[in-house]
Amino acid sequence: MTSKVNNIHSKPTKKVGFVLKSHGFNGQIRVHLEDDFVPKDFLFLEINQKYVPFAIQSFNKESSIMKLKDFDTIDQINEIVSLPILDLISKPEEIESIVGYTLIDNETGQTYPITDVIEYPGNILIEFRNGFKDCLIPLHEDFVTEINHSEQKIFASFPDGILDL
Repeated sequence: MTSKVNNIHSKPTKKVGFVLKSHGFNGQIRVHLEDDFVPKDFLFLEINQKYVPFAIQSFNKESSIMKLKDFDTIDQINEIVSLPILDLISKPEEIESIVGYTLIDNETGQTYPITDVIEYPGNILIEFRNGFKDCLIPLHEDFVTEINHSEQKIFASFPDGILDL
């Protein structure tokens, strides 16, 4: 089965809570979270219909009190009070399944094994092996031109210099 690449970044998040209020005077916040959600390294807040990551310095699940890195004043906290907290939706199963596929450069025909799929906020990247180093290319319709699931091949137009990074 051959398929063209679709834009898979349309809704990468779901709402899992919101910032309630400041707690104390040193930049801590009280948050309301869904019972099954526990933030890890970053708290994603919805600002102007975009999701923005904030590094978490500490989090107490029992009291729902959190300290964000570089948030030290009540004024800073007041800017994020009542903002929705988002969780990244996991990669679609179709995306996970491309590990082990072969990535083919449209221009040169060179082949590379795909070793991983990495998800960053707003970007899904294909990690592939080029000799003794790992390289990344965005899984985006501007670069990936075709995915052939039956042959486990992905065809891409490599940006200039991508193999030199």
